[in-house]
Amino acid sequence: MRTTHQILPPLRPTTAKVLPPAVAAEMERLSAHPAAQLSAIREFISGPDIPTWTTDTIRQVLKDPDHLAEIAQQSFAHPNGFDSIPLENRHPTYRVRLHVWWPDAPLVTEDVHNHAWSFASRVLSGELNFKTYRESDTGQQYFHYPWRIGHRATYDSSAVKTVNLAMTLDACFIENLCYSFDLNELHRVAPVKTERPVSTLVVLGKMQRDGSDVYTENARHGAGYRLLKDPYSPSQLADRLHRYIECL
Repeated sequence: MRTTHQILPPLRPTTAKVLPPAVAAEMERLSAHPAAQLSAIREFISGPDIPTWTTDTIRQVLKDPDHLAEIAQQSFAHPNGFDSIPLENRHPTYRVRLHVWWPDAPLVTEDVHNHAWSFASRVLSGELNFKTYRESDTGQQYFHYPWRIGHRATYDSSAVKTVNLAMTLDACFIENLCYSFDLNELHRVAPVKTERPVSTLVVLGKMQRDGSDVYTENARHGAGYRLLKDPYSPSQLADRLHRYIECL
């Protein structure tokens, strides 16, 4: 698995802050020690007040036109089937995201993948089917595509190879369950569809490498990744956040 470390491209951070100041300071202090930072993220995300804190934060965003406009520029319908809404994007130290799978959205089968960062998440509503994988001499054949951040619609085709992946977990993560993954954990998720949205609060740690790994059942040579959609306008994002709160 590729673990090359390179200088990472700068991303514009949000100016508005949502994490409690003491938590934010701890995330920054621990950013040089990713394992310790992930432990601090897990401790924060598992707090009993997180569901209320999340809805209060959303209401705070809705009352602040500048914050709403700022995060709308980075909010979009993710190709994996959920709304990705960064409540705070303090890249590369930490980031805070709300992910929402709407009941009327098409069900998308994610590619097996990992990330360039470790993260912890909490299921705020609904249930998620979670599967994890590891490379194995047995199992199903997949095409391994290294993915570099900044290459929005293309894979690194020079490094494509075939590997076998064996499933190591197939479980349902229920409401209020907290979980965390380091950057190497291969996984895919799918919402358990009901009339309510499925949602998670995700806190991402410091970015530790320049990309991730994507595994597909079928070859995509020359096809590239699913194209990202345009960001939501502030009014579109406000409508979605109001709808989300009303559905809880």
